[in-house]
Amino acid sequence: MTVAFDNTFLSALLNPNDRARLQPETGKPLDFCKERAEAVVAKVEKERRKIILPAPAVSELLTAIGPDAQQYLNVVGRSRVFDVGAFDARGAAELALLNRSIFAASDAKHRLDTWQKRKVDRQIIAICKVYGATELYTDDDGLANRARLCGITPVSLFDIPVPEKVRQINLDLEPHDELPEAENDEGPDTKPD
Repeated sequence: MTVAFDNTFLSALLNPNDRARLQPETGKPLDFCKERAEAVVAKVEKERRKIILPAPAVSELLTAIGPDAQQYLNVVGRSRVFDVGAFDARGAAELALLNRSIFAASDAKHRLDTWQKRKVDRQIIAICKVYGATELYTDDDGLANRARLCGITPVSLFDIPVPEKVRQINLDLEPHDELPEAENDEGPDTKPD
């Protein structure tokens, strides 16, 4: 069983200039985005599963990162947990099936996204289906809705708890002197029972 990351999740993991995600209830930035994404990678790796990076999502990230893109490709390439999922002939066939069976009806109702965004989202979903991804880690609402329609569970950074190691607060306490031992007064009221 595999999972997939889209551009928003890859960006949280790899892009030092990643944009902050705002909490809907407070409007404040979500804390520890990178650490949450790293926790997902560690969990998937421990379970000996794979993370599929759909090629269109990788392209979006590399476009945003700019000239430093090669170092991020090297990180992904060296890791055994990541595989870049290509949009190949199998992906095209899967997308054609999804277009006819699912997306044709849903797009008539939901035309909020541009046609280009819908096409890229559909390719990402088709790649996820071809590679057997059961979960898609994304903070893109449109992509999450399309994943849900196709039986893939979307997971947001907001859904991932802050890792325990990050929640631990380091206290810089001053060392203290040893406490003196209590003196035992041998009077009648201090005898042990």
